[in-house]
Amino acid sequence: MNKPLIVGEDNPFDSDPRYALFPYSLASSGGRLCAILGLCEARYLREFDRANLCRRTWNLTEARASARRILRQRRRVLVLLGEKVACAFFGEYEAFSVGNLLGTSIVMLPHPSGLNRAWDAEHSARRARAALRKVGVL
Repeated sequence: MNKPLIVGEDNPFDSDPRYALFPYSLASSGGRLCAILGLCEARYLREFDRANLCRRTWNLTEARASARRILRQRRRVLVLLGEKVACAFFGEYEAFSVGNLLGTSIVMLPHPSGLNRAWDAEHSARRARAALRKVGVL
């Protein structure tokens, strides 16, 4: 069975897909996501595949094409980070929601950037972990 895929926007620092949402530091989106999920870096890297929809900067056309390619992979679980990512896939976004599309479980989480205020809300990390547990992850 394939690993859950965490999908982000882009990586302005490195277009190498191996470094998508990589936990370079606690200040990176990947590092913050590790902390939110309560995982060490090794477990995060071992248990999740990671991808960005765009190589360097956000481009909706590129993002939608990448989203279509990802959907064709027939993943067991997709974790979509943020409104822009969710909208590239489905045109709508609801934070902490869980759904299913043709056998693929979809979890929508706020983007873990340091700018996203959704993570400042009380219990947001707990809601994220609960959503992932609901689809058999964590």
